Amino acid sequence: MTLALLLALVGGLRPATHAQEPGPLRGVLSDGRLSAEWTFEGRAGEIVSLIARTVEGDLDPVIQVAGPDGEVVAENDDLDSLMRDAGLEALTLSADGTYTARVRRYQGAAGATSGTYELALTPGFAGVALRSNFDQGDVSWVTPAGEPVVLAQERLRLRVTAPGEALLAVPPDDLLVADLYMEAEARVSGAPPYAEFGLVFRAQGPGLARLYRLAVNTEGQWRVLYEDATGVYALRSWTAAGALASSADPWTLAVMARGSRFDFFANGALLGTVTDERLSTPGTVGVFVASGEDAGEGATVFFDRVAVTTRLGSTYRGLPLALTTWDAPDPATIIAELAGGGHIAPVAERDLYVLERSLAVTGRTARFEPIGTEMAQYGDFVLGGRVAISTAGESVGCGLFFRWQDERNLALAYVDSGGGFGVVQARDAQLTTNVYDLSPVVAPRGTKLLIIAQGERVALYVNGALVAQEMALPGAGRVGVALLNYEDVRTDCLWSEMWVWPLQG
Repeated sequence: MTLALLLALVGGLRPATHAQEPGPLRGVLSDGRLSAEWTFEGRAGEIVSLIARTVEGDLDPVIQVAGPDGEVVAENDDLDSLMRDAGLEALTLSADGTYTARVRRYQGAAGATSGTYELALTPGFAGVALRSNFDQGDVSWVTPAGEPVVLAQERLRLRVTAPGEALLAVPPDDLLVADLYMEAEARVSGAPPYAEFGLVFRAQGPGLARLYRLAVNTEGQWRVLYEDATGVYALRSWTAAGALASSADPWTLAVMARGSRFDFFANGALLGTVTDERLSTPGTVGVFVASGEDAGEGATVFFDRVAVTTRLGSTYRGLPLALTTWDAPDPATIIAELAGGGHIAPVAERDLYVLERSLAVTGRTARFEPIGTEMAQYGDFVLGGRVAISTAGESVGCGLFFRWQDERNLALAYVDSGGGFGVVQARDAQLTTNVYDLSPVVAPRGTKLLIIAQGERVALYVNGALVAQEMALPGAGRVGVALLNYEDVRTDCLWSEMWVWPLQG
């Protein structure tokens, strides 16, 4: 199949029961519908990615792919540890034929989640980095010198007229990628005696002098070159391929680059694989055309439907997984990082700063001490502070509470002496949120907590790492410090540099 048109499923995936009709972009799974099947055509050696992403509800999807023989070839529940979305990235198809993509609810009838999912099929990797169809109004690509290339017939036109002349075009914006899948359609204009054209990737350096090049010609051959300031080196000499028959119009060329391994495709068929380690750093992509040394008529090639995909790895698009400014002495620096990424909308200034606090107990008990005035009620905010634990016990927690009304109604984020962290919320002494896990970033003798509360969403950073994102009942209340001691030992909790920065409602 030609995958450049499948970047958003259009015409690519079809309901298994209506194979002649393009499928919708979305589906719904619930108690009344536990799974759905979609089909797509594939060829042996092709590389695709499928992502099932929840867009509404709390659905926990599972994705499964079965081959033409009906046997399951791949399955995934959670693409990463932060999201429930399911995905199969850079899956190599093993045979020609019809494949079935099955999306189902985790645990099936025994599951409890439901919602709307979006199923996406992409060529190569799952992250779409570039799509250029060169339609009317699109920005043209440019030469390495920055000169725009002509757009004609809603395609990128590359023309050379002199014997041995070559022309390279790259996207006008910086696109620096190392691991990538690139695909493009190419049409040769007329019937020149000879034309050579193809794809360029990892192009970099002054004048884009260092690059890899996939070249095909009108004689049905392909080759791979590495170029730098010292010369041009053939990684694969000219080789004939049936997929490059002169009757093909257009040619669909593709390359999959993963580390030092490069897979090359033409018209859906795998041409071959080359390995080379000389150019591993990220670079841009491009297309080119060249005439033969003895060609007097030149050559014109039209390029269209260029697609570049890169590793997705995660469907997560929320708060930063790590804060670069987490240990900054001025809270304004941390707030600026979060606000600069569009994650929060802070008020002009922080509202509270407490230099230090301490609590000490000798038995099994919990102590809570609000900070600030009784009038200081916070609903949406960022709360930060350092905490250290001094104890001989193995089951001791120290943390920051927020949205406090009384000891029966509050939310709390804490770390403990066992290297764990937790987020809890109580309403009328009943836990509505209760999350606990271990993490190597917890340092009981000195840990910085950062809590972001926005409506029903509460996020916890521990020493700059995002460790939890939970749903909690919204509300407003005081903030303060908490000590949780589950052993008959002396325990001290020490807090310092605590602050609150309210967010706009």
